[in-house]
Amino acid sequence: MIEVFEAMTHDARNDAQKTLYALLAGAEGCGPAARNARFAHDDELADFFCKVQGEVVEEAGRLLAQRTAE
Repeated sequence: MIEVFEAMTHDARNDAQKTLYALLAGAEGCGPAARNARFAHDDELADFFCKVQGEVVEEAGRLLAQRTAE
């Protein structure tokens, strides 16, 4: 994976970072969606949104931190 990233052009790296930031921003929308699902008594959907948000924030944050440190 690192070799692929190192072989990427500068523009491709910037695009990858922009996409990671967009994923993090999009994950913020899962919080209100989860609350709305809880209000609607749809715990399955609320749990899904919470799980997805946690996974995206954790992994995208890790990848972004790794790439901005390079």
